[in-house]
Amino acid sequence: MKPLAIAHRGYHVKYYENTKEAFIEASKGNFYGIETDIHLTKDGVWVTHHNDDVISGGKSYIITEHTLDELMHLPLDNNQGHENATVCLFTDYLKICKDSGKRPIIEIKNSPKKKDLKELGKYVDKYMGFENVTFIGFYPWPMWKLRRMFKKRIHIQQLIQKHTEFVHTSVWKKMDIDIDYEKLTDKMIKKMHKHHLKVNVWTVDDIDVLRKVETMGVDYVTSNVFDQNA
Repeated sequence: MKPLAIAHRGYHVKYYENTKEAFIEASKGNFYGIETDIHLTKDGVWVTHHNDDVISGGKSYIITEHTLDELMHLPLDNNQGHENATVCLFTDYLKICKDSGKRPIIEIKNSPKKKDLKELGKYVDKYMGFENVTFIGFYPWPMWKLRRMFKKRIHIQQLIQKHTEFVHTSVWKKMDIDIDYEKLTDKMIKKMHKHHLKVNVWTVDDIDVLRKVETMGVDYVTSNVFDQNA
């Protein structure tokens, strides 16, 4: 069975990653889901961006140290020629996913406070329904906390880059894995599938790698360039 394609930080060949425009482009493609990264601003608003800081005019601005209004007035430096690119509201990202029928794949960056995490969970569940969303992260604690808080079978994936022993933790905690394709082995896939858990690989932008992981039997492929038609 062909793995499901996930747009990594939106589809950002033309527009800067994790921006509203990149998410809209991904919404037009044949993707199962759209992945993003979220951070809290100084005034407690969730926004989408990969790093802890935004770069504007060659200067670094830490997201947690600035209000939403301050950040929205900072055009993001980028190589795409995307003029006036800004951080995107998490609520706008979710709306784009919902309206286009794409599954939100949400990477929780760092470790939010309990009250912020609870408010995030309440909003996501009310707006999308937990059954229609996937949370991912290198730090598993926020995702475990969401499960405990809401006592629901929230779909989560453990991001794995170096410490492949986390595969054992994923099985124990009933989490899928989202692994660097260079670290993936047939043994890992068999272990996960034995326990009825799934495997996502990132970030696959080479056609030969895509065909290889397809043959290995992964369930999802996160990519900057390939959609379901590849």
